Amino acid sequence: MQDLVDDLSGGDPEPEALLARTHTTLAEIADVARRHDDPLLVCPMAETLHAAVESLTVGERYLRRRLGLADGSGATADTADLLLLLEAQELRLSIGELRVRRRASLAAELHRSLTRLRAGLDTTALLREVPRELGRLGYSRSLMSGVRGTTWRATSAFAHQDESLAGALVQVGSSMPGRIGREEPETEAVRGRTAVLVRDAQSQPRVHRQLVILGDTRDYAAAPVVVHGGVVGLLHVDRHSQADAVDEGDRDLLGLFADGVGLALERARYQERIGALRRQFELQISGIDELTYGTSGWDELVERPTSHPYLSDGPLNELTRRELEVLRHLAGGASNQDIADRLQLSVGTVKTHVKGLLRKLGAANRADAAARFHALTKG
Repeated sequence: MQDLVDDLSGGDPEPEALLARTHTTLAEIADVARRHDDPLLVCPMAETLHAAVESLTVGERYLRRRLGLADGSGATADTADLLLLLEAQELRLSIGELRVRRRASLAAELHRSLTRLRAGLDTTALLREVPRELGRLGYSRSLMSGVRGTTWRATSAFAHQDESLAGALVQVGSSMPGRIGREEPETEAVRGRTAVLVRDAQSQPRVHRQLVILGDTRDYAAAPVVVHGGVVGLLHVDRHSQADAVDEGDRDLLGLFADGVGLALERARYQERIGALRRQFELQISGIDELTYGTSGWDELVERPTSHPYLSDGPLNELTRRELEVLRHLAGGASNQDIADRLQLSVGTVKTHVKGLLRKLGAANRADAAARFHALTKG
């Protein structure tokens, strides 16, 4: 897994090597233009693979004009220029192939990431894991923020091999929350329910300036997390590599990931609600009065009936769970009204349970039943 992270965040030498070759090729194309007193049509030296493709495309266009290939005139037959054109084309294709391979790897890893997020995590754990999963997708920095009203506030972050930066991103992003309507990219993401790409963030006037400066962020993508039709969070990713940058493909991938996170959050909340209802139901059927009146050791007998010799095949084994609860309170001196209040039953229902347990125990009256209970459960 770490190999994938290193590969996609700049640890793999291939992007760096392609960028270095691009610099050499662009310099040679610029030298051709200077030698022939042609205007320099080549873009400035590319700093990222995305920019490299654009610069190489301009360089190819220039060389094709020099060689007369653009209009079919065959103006020159300069072998060196032709070889340079072929080198530029080969480099552009190699960069494209690298990006395709990475997209395929990311698609597979995206599926695995979302599967892990759906693997029984509660809401708190899921929100904590989201930035780490984005790290596994190859982003060197990622930020998870919660959206409440018009404010978005950082809650968790990931920074490749830099936990202090991750902590600083959360601290700054929570103490200086963003605001919908103030930061344009996040406003577009929330209002449009869509992922956005921000180029050259350092020069953009309406971004979260403190976060951009802290992360020395150039390009980044942001996407909304939607639950039940409302935006509840924002995801941010960027890369801090000389050879690589966030591009349109990353924006689209982050949008898919954010959709999956929204579904995972809905699933987690649903499971938590079901769990809460189940626990509430279990409390009701086992006697909610235990929360108010405490326990006296009887719980252990009820949970593990074989722990007492009389409960495996004795008279108490004939009683239902509710009858056992009524008998315990009865043996403690509670009246029918007291029992009804504690178990949230009607007095008539309590009387029915008392008649049933007296019959099953062969007890003559309440006092006899209480005595039998104490005799059977002592020790």
